[in-house]
Amino acid sequence: MANILIEDLAVDTVIGLCEWEKHTEQRLFFDIDMQVDISDAARGDNLEASVDYACVAQQVNDFTQAQQCLLLETLIERLLQYLLEQHPAIQDLTITIRKPLAIQAAHCAAITSSLCRA
Repeated sequence: MANILIEDLAVDTVIGLCEWEKHTEQRLFFDIDMQVDISDAARGDNLEASVDYACVAQQVNDFTQAQQCLLLETLIERLLQYLLEQHPAIQDLTITIRKPLAIQAAHCAAITSSLCRA
């Protein structure tokens, strides 16, 4: 088992409860940590037996921009489910989303959540 990590993926989207947030794109930053059995991929040098992280990055971007969530909590739970559905090779998935504009006196607010394949 290996960790495939995408770190600091920037995605611009509309999200939030404040009135200004409902009309203005904000940049969110994603860390996506995927537990994947890479033995078949490594043995055969075969991407199809692993996870194409460029594809995952594009899916995170497209999915996030298509959502109309008020809360990071809603977005992260939906995204976890979506990525596990799209990528059977992912066994465990942990995502962190950082929202720099959430709290003026802080660098960012963040949420981390995980989902394991049943």
